[in-house]
Amino acid sequence: MTTMKIRSTTNYRLFERHSSENRPLDMKKHRGLLDSMKRYGFLQCFPIVVHENGNGKLIVKDGQHRLMVAETLGLPVHYVEADVDFDIATVNNAARNWTLADYAHKHAANGIESYREGIEFAEMHSLPIGTAFSLLAGTTSFGNVKTAFIEGRFEVRDRGWAEAVAAIYVPIVRMSPRLRNARFIEACMAVCRVSGFDAKRLLSNAERCREKLVPYSTRDAYLDMLEAVYNFGRHQLVGLKAEALMAMRERNAVKSSSRESN
Repeated sequence: MTTMKIRSTTNYRLFERHSSENRPLDMKKHRGLLDSMKRYGFLQCFPIVVHENGNGKLIVKDGQHRLMVAETLGLPVHYVEADVDFDIATVNNAARNWTLADYAHKHAANGIESYREGIEFAEMHSLPIGTAFSLLAGTTSFGNVKTAFIEGRFEVRDRGWAEAVAAIYVPIVRMSPRLRNARFIEACMAVCRVSGFDAKRLLSNAERCREKLVPYSTRDAYLDMLEAVYNFGRHQLVGLKAEALMAMRERNAVKSSSRESN
C-alpha cells in the first residue's frame, strides 16, 4: 500500500482556485473553522487533498475552506497529492456532519460529567439533545450555549428549572403529541419562571380539557392556551401569560446586567 507524503507550503499560488471540482466557497458558513484554526493552527494530521492539473497547478479536491483560512492567517498549508483523479461530490456525499449527540457523547466519553448528565436528562425525558442541554444551562435558546457545548465547556446551571419544565412538557405532549415542538416548550419554559406557578394544577386541568391542547405557531399563542388550561373551571383566574412574559423579561434584564458588569 502506497503511503502518501504530507507536504507543506506557504506558496498559496501553487493551488488552483475556484475550480469546478468543489462546492462554492462560503466562509459565512465556516466561521467555526476560522476560530478553530486560530486556536489550533493548520493541523498536519488533517491535510487538504489535491490533484495535479498537468500545468503545474494543484486542484484542491477537498479542503478549499481550510486553504482559504490558512492564507488569511498566514499559516502553512499541509496537503497530500492524490495519484488518481476522483469526483469529490461522490466521495463527500457519504460524509456526515457531526450532530449534537456526537459532540455530547464525545465529551461524556472524555469524562466531562456535565455531558453525561445532559445525555441522561435527554434520554429520561425523551428530549432532543439541544433542548435538554439548553434547559440544564438555564436558557431558552441552544444558541446561547452552542459554542461552549461544542468546545467541551458546557456547565449545568439550572437543573431545578430544567426538571420543572420537563415535568409539565412531557406529560402534556403525551396527552397531545402534536404539541411536541419548539414553540410549545418555550411556553413551558416561560411559565416555569413564574413565582407560585402550580404545575399540578396545570396538569390536572389539562387532563380535564384535552380539547384545548391544540398546536399553534407561536410561543405567545401557546401561553394563551396554557393560561386557559390553568384557569379551566376556576373562579380565581391567574394572568399566567402576562406573569410568564414579565418573569422572562426580568430574567433577561438581570442576565444582561450581569454580562455588562463582567
